[in-house]
Amino acid sequence: MKSLPPVRAKKKVRSPDRGSLLLDEEELHMNERALAAIGRVLEGYTEPPGLDWPKHEKEEVTFSHWALDEILLLVWDHPWTLASETIEAFAMKLEVFAATAVSEDQRRIFAVAAETAWEMLEEVQLLEF
Repeated sequence: MKSLPPVRAKKKVRSPDRGSLLLDEEELHMNERALAAIGRVLEGYTEPPGLDWPKHEKEEVTFSHWALDEILLLVWDHPWTLASETIEAFAMKLEVFAATAVSEDQRRIFAVAAETAWEMLEEVQLLEF
């Protein structure tokens, strides 16, 4: 039986968590620009809220950070869907959760997260066009 010649493999693309080649190229494509933008926003949340912060400000920072983490994961998990569509669907879900919340605390969590998602959506839409 004749052996086949060796196959030349393309250069592997590493994950963004390990010095990604995706983010080093000159022109980024589709969701890569959105992922980079979301990552830049998340970099602003490196330090947790201080103990001397008012409670409502601590909560807003925490809920916003959570929403951005979820958005990042959703966009990463749906590479063939426009990031703006993924973020919009997430924001609408949060709006529904806020409207149907049982307690005021639940309503506040989802309302703050939805507001963050809508703001991120505006930024991502500017990148896509």
